[in-house]
Amino acid sequence: MDDDVLAPIDYLAVEFPGGHVTGDAFQSVMDVSRRGVIRVLDLEFIAKSAEGAVRKVALDTLTDMIGVDVALWQGAESGLLDQSDFDAVASGIAPGSIAGILVYEHVWAAPLIATIERSGAHVVGEGRIAMDDLLAALNSDERA
Repeated sequence: MDDDVLAPIDYLAVEFPGGHVTGDAFQSVMDVSRRGVIRVLDLEFIAKSAEGAVRKVALDTLTDMIGVDVALWQGAESGLLDQSDFDAVASGIAPGSIAGILVYEHVWAAPLIATIERSGAHVVGEGRIAMDDLLAALNSDERA
């Protein structure tokens, strides 16, 4: 990978209803990270109490993650997330739930971007198609 090329960065926020966090998702994240598909920049958790109070949760306090070495994820804090991000995620989860927020770089794209730049071209935009928009387009009767 070209170290001077920054690939696109995204985030995923996942709600774990009832605060039941298992290791399955961690295993998948570890797999794509080890294969060089993504680089984990942040992995943070918040909990929403039954009364609606929100607090950050330390990774090593999560339970039910058999076979996951949480030490691998300790300290994955890039500083890209701030209180407004935590508040936005918290507003979308149910009381009694925990949410994990994963910020990751699309490492697979760095060689492509480097090649584009070496050729004299420039990336002039990037974005994400919202899942709801994608599903609406796929289900649309207006598709040609």
